[in-house]
Amino acid sequence: MNKQFLPVFSVDWTGLLKKLEKIEGDYGVLTPFHVYDALLYRIRDLGKPFLIDSGVFESKDKPWYYQIHCEFRNNRWIREFRLASEEDLRQKIRSYLDRCNLFSPDFVFALDVIREPMLSLYLARLSWEEYQSKTRSYKLIGVVQVGHSIYEWDSQPIPLQTSFLPYYNSPKSFLAPLISEYRNIGYKYIALGGLLKAEFTAPIGLKFGLSPQELDHLLTWSRPDFVLGGLALTRLEVLKKHKLWADSTNWLWWDARYDYQRFGHRNALQEVVNFQTSIESPKLLNK
Repeated sequence: MNKQFLPVFSVDWTGLLKKLEKIEGDYGVLTPFHVYDALLYRIRDLGKPFLIDSGVFESKDKPWYYQIHCEFRNNRWIREFRLASEEDLRQKIRSYLDRCNLFSPDFVFALDVIREPMLSLYLARLSWEEYQSKTRSYKLIGVVQVGHSIYEWDSQPIPLQTSFLPYYNSPKSFLAPLISEYRNIGYKYIALGGLLKAEFTAPIGLKFGLSPQELDHLLTWSRPDFVLGGLALTRLEVLKKHKLWADSTNWLWWDARYDYQRFGHRNALQEVVNFQTSIESPKLLNK
């Protein structure tokens, strides 16, 4: 992954891909692995940097990483969801990685779980081991779930806090070693995930939770390669400064419909691509 800013557009149906095909310039395309095969082949044939992820939203009835556990307790049978066994998780990871291999993407995101940084680390380790077990046509990107730690951190006052090291008992004190552990596992490429927050007033029901200044601070010390959901006109300068790849949450496709006064006479897709044309065009790593 070349260290230059690159906008990456999320696509999950043909209509969006047709819009992208009209855009001139350098960009990448990201799609979830569960879309139909014909679309995945079309994206590959587009000749742009091609990335696949496992999909953002899991089933709320039965998340993929759970299994039903039955136990006779207190004179009755109890059925509950528990974390699946390691072998079951490995099998799901193998199926995911093997399916991705069929479409020759350039990069694939390791499986992760929203709002679960430690579970995501565990899955990242299993994913890396399965990825290394055979020849793959793509590079694997580790996804660090940073959002929950940043947004939900309980900052209780601590007596004599000024006597502690900087950032003691802060999200950074947790996230810095967490990100380092991904690199210790073997990941050469790191993505930050979980930075979207529920926002019912937003057209898509989500918003990026950090201001450009807060994002700049996070990227300065975390030094990732990719920011999931971070692509936006207001954050282009920050992403360019840190030479990152980033994708959007589809707002680029929809703003003209929901906010015609601001976006009705602008081609936001082309505008984002044009923003990085002054930078050296990114080149894919040798596989």
